[in-house]
Amino acid sequence: MKLLRLLLLFVGFICLSRSQDENENIRRIMKEMEVIPEILDEPPGELLRIKYENTFDIEEGNFYAPKELKFQPRLDWNANTETFYSVVMICPDAPNRENPMYRSWLHWLVVNVPGLDVMKGQPISDYFGPLPPKDSGVQRYLVLVYQQSDKLDFDEKKIELSNADGHSNFDVMKFAQKYELGTPVAGNIFLSRWDDYVPELMKTLYGINE
Repeated sequence: MKLLRLLLLFVGFICLSRSQDENENIRRIMKEMEVIPEILDEPPGELLRIKYENTFDIEEGNFYAPKELKFQPRLDWNANTETFYSVVMICPDAPNRENPMYRSWLHWLVVNVPGLDVMKGQPISDYFGPLPPKDSGVQRYLVLVYQQSDKLDFDEKKIELSNADGHSNFDVMKFAQKYELGTPVAGNIFLSRWDDYVPELMKTLYGINE
């Protein structure tokens, strides 16, 4: 029994150390990739774990093709089941990092999420994946989770996927300030660039042949 307790303590220590390393790593990467201070004043408190199609996890700061990111991912963070959260995904590099005149492009916004159950939240903008223009180079994609004080009344109108104007120039800091969300409790960042799936997505959303 004593040996079992020691083993459990050891495993718990290893898991805690790994979690602390992950959280330090995401904060470091956010600064290295200039999310701090371009987009946020402070880095998220912990790593947001993102899994696409239940097949692969997003590794912070790594590159992924748009065709791999078609469908809404599953998110995991240190959530309280009695607490409500807001989930935001943006691209701060629209149309490209050198000239981000549409900063930030909103790819996903769900509010009043109870615990980890994003599907039970209130969608303001349904998920759609990266759609970097051809020859725009590598773009950053940022997914953030904010903790709400309670279930809130959001006066944001639902944004249709085909409404490009509604998705451009989304200021995540102003949004967080408006609803007193504070700094993000969890976050992750990855990179993507144009592939042959982007024209298909552009045609579906906007009727544009790229």
